[in-house]
Formats: sequence, C-alpha cells, structure tokens
Amino acid sequence: MKETYYDQIDERVFEAELENGLKVFIIPKAGFQKTFVTYTTQFGSLDNKFKPHGSDTYVTVPDGVAHFLEHKLFENEEEDLFTAFAEDNAQVNAFTSFDRTSYLFSATDNVDRNIKRLLTMVETPYFTKETVDKEKGIIAEEIKMYQEQPGYKVMFNTLKAMYQTHPIRVDIAGSVESIYQITKDDLYLCYETFYHPSNMVLFVVGDVDPEHIYRVVAEHEDMRDKEYQPEIVRDPLIEQEKVSESVVTETMKLQSPRLMLGFKNKVPQNEPSETYVRRDLEMTLFFEMVFGEETDFYQTLLNQDLIDETFGYQFVLEPTYSFSIVTSATQKPDELKALLLTELEHKLGNIEDNDAFELLKKQFIGEFISGLNSPEYIANQYTKLHFEGVSLFDLLDIVESITLESVNETAETCLNLEQMVDSRLEMK
Repeated sequence: MKETYYDQIDERVFEAELENGLKVFIIPKAGFQKTFVTYTTQFGSLDNKFKPHGSDTYVTVPDGVAHFLEHKLFENEEEDLFTAFAEDNAQVNAFTSFDRTSYLFSATDNVDRNIKRLLTMVETPYFTKETVDKEKGIIAEEIKMYQEQPGYKVMFNTLKAMYQTHPIRVDIAGSVESIYQITKDDLYLCYETFYHPSNMVLFVVGDVDPEHIYRVVAEHEDMRDKEYQPEIVRDPLIEQEKVSESVVTETMKLQSPRLMLGFKNKVPQNEPSETYVRRDLEMTLFFEMVFGEETDFYQTLLNQDLIDETFGYQFVLEPTYSFSIVTSATQKPDELKALLLTELEHKLGNIEDNDAFELLKKQFIGEFISGLNSPEYIANQYTKLHFEGVSLFDLLDIVESITLESVNETAETCLNLEQMVDSRLEMK
C-alpha cells in the first residue's frame, strides 16, 4: 500500500489498487469509537446512455435505473441485511446521486465481518421479474412522496426548465412512468457495466490497522476472479447554452409561495481537475460574500420579511453541467427577485471587502478541520473528490491559495446571468 502523510493536518492515507481494479483507501483515526465504511460505484442517475463492455454501440436505459439498483442490492434470500448488520453493531444505508451510488455502514464492533458482509451484498446481485415488479410500486410511492416536498419540487422544476436534453433535468429516482419500464435485464446490464471493481472505490476510516483491513479486502476480492476492465464509455452529454424555459410556475398546497432563480452557467472546458475544484470553492465563497448571513444585504431581506429560514443558495460545477440557484419562500416574489438580481449584477466581479473575504476563508478552513473529526464527512467527501481527481486533504492548500481577485475573476467567468430560469410554486 502507498502511504501519504499530510503534516499540515496530521493525517495519513493508505491506498492501494487491487489486480481487479478496485481502489481501496484507509484512514486510521486512533481513538475513534466508530468506523465508517463506504463502497461506491461511479454510477449515478446521469449514466443512462453508455457503451457496454465489448460493444461499440450506445445503449439507453430508462431513467432511475441507478436508484432502482441501489434498492435491489439490499435484497437477500437468506437473511434480512438490515438486521444482520444491526446484530453486528452496525448501521447500514445507501444513497444515489447524479454521479455515484454509495453503500455504507458505521460500526462500533465486528468491523471485519461487516466489511465482508457489505462487499458480499453489493457483489451478489439477484433480480427476477417478480421481485423487480414488486419494487416498482415501492419506488413509485417514494417518488410521489418527494414530489410533495416544496423544496424538492421547485428544484427539479428549475432543472427541467434550465436544461433541454441533459439528464440532470430528471429526478434521480426517475419518474413513475420510467421506472415501470425497467426490466431485470436493464438492471443486470447496468450492474455488469458499472459495478465492476475497476469502477468502484472502498473507503474505510476509523481506529483500524490499515494492513489488516487491506488483507481482509484483498482476500475477499481474490475469490471473485474479476479482471481489470477499461474505462466505461459514457454519453458525452452535450447541452446547448440556452435554457429550455425562462419561466415555470406550478401550484401546490403551501403555507407560502416559493421562488427559485436558476442560472445555467458556462462549463469551462479542458481544465485540470484541481481547477474545477478551485472554481467550485471560489464560487462558494462568492455567494457567501453576496448572500451570506453576515452580509448587510441578507439582513435587509430578513428585516423586510422578504425571506425566511428557507433562504438558500448554491453553486454546482461538474464536467458536463453547471448551475447556480437562489431560493426562498416569500410573500413578495417579484420584489425579492428584483433585489436578488440587482445585488448579483452589482457584485459580479466587484467584491472589494478583502477583510470580510479573509475572515470567510478562515471560517471555511476552521469548518473543514472540524469536519475531519467526522468519519462520515471524511469518507463521503474523500470519495466524491477522488472521482473528481483531487484528494480531500489537498483542499486546504487550494483554499489558502484563493484570493479575492481570483474569486471575482471566476465569478465573471462562470456565472451566466443571461440564462436565467424564474421558477415558482404558488399557493392553491
């Protein structure tokens, strides 16, 4: 195993790549009572068009397959997996995002046995027409439940209006219509393509012996007899610059109307992985400087009852898409929209308060270092950034190198105020 020591934060990372392509990362944390383990495949809701191994032809599967697979891999004919983990002092869970699916557990004991159980669970698919059809009803109800949540509803309304063909416009779980199109053959095809160890990462953080954990994993994987496979060819997901719709409105039962302004940003092309992460951090700092709770502008909105605790903002930058959102429940959406746009136009490329910026950077660094006390934070963020080509423990150096000038330059480069979606939920 390769060992990397980060002296600035006193952290060690042990990493190895097995012969079958599985990448293993282990971070020992002496004195931690809980061990956190994630087993992640780089397969999310965006990956609905790809070339199966050995094929030169793209295939398209129904929306929601990645999330459907997540559900199905918890099925076991021999035991209830949730109970089995619990009896070994572990709690198991999973999640699917746009770009990955992760299976995870936290445990206070029996770490070896729980790791083997997690690996076996994910590596032993079992689908039949009957069990797949049964799951469709369960997931359909889950989708309907999410659609009743105002924040979730306005978000995907915005993304659908923002993007014309990119699959980010579709709910991660798919639609009720799309999941009823999923077959066991779709599930096996996606499993064989994306759940190969060459496309997966195992991450272990806790009070563990790295060499011992490595042997446990390596011995298990050796029995699978899987050979390394080349990188998966995915749809390049080319998207037009313009938004699909500039205004979208829907009514639902609410206590207060919702406004979300979405901006379809330009995606910088052919930049190094670190530059993508740097731009993401710079835009996060930019929005904090414009709309953060410490700003006079935020306090003005609050004092005028234009926003409430639902007020939020986000910048997202990925290789095939980028967007910014600002949202809040509000009784005066037109007035709030006008003020938000005026403030963005005024501050874009023109933030001058360097003292506030340096203070914000220190707060960010403090929160980052505090997060290193959470095994969940380390495991999830390390895996996410690994797929983006950067180590979590490199973030500190990246943040410290950011200047107010670079924040202004990146904001002007990335934020596209012309391609805006006005998305609203109105009261029935």
